Amino acid sequence: MTIEFERAPSHAMMLFMAFDSLSIAAACALFAASVGGWVLSAPLRASARLYLRFAAMLFAALATAGLLGLADVAVLFLLPLGAASLMVAALARFATPLPVFAACLALITGLLSGFAALLSGATMLALAPVMFAGFAVMASGLNGAAVIPVLAGVALLGSSLVFLEQGAREGLFLFCAAALIGLAKPSKQSAFAVQH
Repeated sequence: MTIEFERAPSHAMMLFMAFDSLSIAAACALFAASVGGWVLSAPLRASARLYLRFAAMLFAALATAGLLGLADVAVLFLLPLGAASLMVAALARFATPLPVFAACLALITGLLSGFAALLSGATMLALAPVMFAGFAVMASGLNGAAVIPVLAGVALLGSSLVFLEQGAREGLFLFCAAALIGLAKPSKQSAFAVQH
């Protein structure tokens, strides 16, 4: 058995790194936040609910990629698209909903920046739209006089800054989970708006 381990140390190290307990806990927390965000967004208007659920699906895929040890590559594609979706949802909830063309443009920008980051290896191409989305979520939360969405925008901005630090994947997962839950949690104002 020792001889087999010495022949293939890279496989043993990869297996050990993929099953790090903190990474598993953070990925499970992000997956649980994705499921919770999906459920919590049910009473929201369709203009916010659909984009929140899309972001929840993307973050669940990121959590699954983290469990499989593929998060370092998947985050370049999933994070900008999820952040753009959260931005459109936040604007729909706390400010004026974006027109369909502008929402599509925001999502396409996130998608293209993710593809460009994957192809070029330049992580800033993927993180610039995430930072912009974080600031837009904070501004829309301030517009709606809601504290939790402002903190969700801070968490989204924090997720992009944490990703710049290699090996801080757990922090990225937890910041993404906080941003998703912060925007999915219905406030009394938005619940009132749905009833009328």
